[in-house]
Amino acid sequence: MVKEILIDRALNEKLQKKHSDFKVELIGFDFGPNKIQIQATIVKELLEIDEEEATKAFEGLCRSFSEVCFEHHIKFDPVDLFILVDDELRRGTSTKFRDVDDGSLFAEILIPTKDFKVHEYWKYTFLHELGHSWFSIEFSPKDMEFGHEDLFIDLVVICTFRKILPPHKRVYQEVRKHRTYFLTQQSKRFIGKELYKQILHDPEAYLRDLQQKIYSAKTY
Repeated sequence: MVKEILIDRALNEKLQKKHSDFKVELIGFDFGPNKIQIQATIVKELLEIDEEEATKAFEGLCRSFSEVCFEHHIKFDPVDLFILVDDELRRGTSTKFRDVDDGSLFAEILIPTKDFKVHEYWKYTFLHELGHSWFSIEFSPKDMEFGHEDLFIDLVVICTFRKILPPHKRVYQEVRKHRTYFLTQQSKRFIGKELYKQILHDPEAYLRDLQQKIYSAKTY
């Protein structure tokens, strides 16, 4: 497959070169018309589960994410995914590509190895990068400047996260307690501590407000 970068999430040159011709064993499943392929190392060595459990876990995350998008009338355009792991990354990243041969789109999601070692961090990382890979929302330069893109994705992820890990569950509280950013640090600085607390309490309401602001801005 010959591929060209469509959207690059600032993956440094060293990692770009490392993953440009990356040949690994993959475990795949279909999600609707799309193919989701997971690096076997994630399943066998990091999660230490069988293929059926892995498929169920990732399929469940994709489905919950899609449900939140439908519930909030958020435009998204699923593409094929390659989910990979990297021990040099500090946090997740993703890159969207176009297949030069047939024009099809796909995305590579990189999750840090360390995120698989503590609680359910990897799920949050995967969902955040899924947002970057699947959303088809066009953010204005002003929205981008104010950090609305990452904040918007964070809100969708938190709403999704609350579906799969209800807030009253201990593991949900553990992720919030131990993860250094439940929202990205950039988003947290932008909104301030008080609003941050409000968002964690009722992310759905703030998602609706932000969505309205973004869409309203496009009408002017």
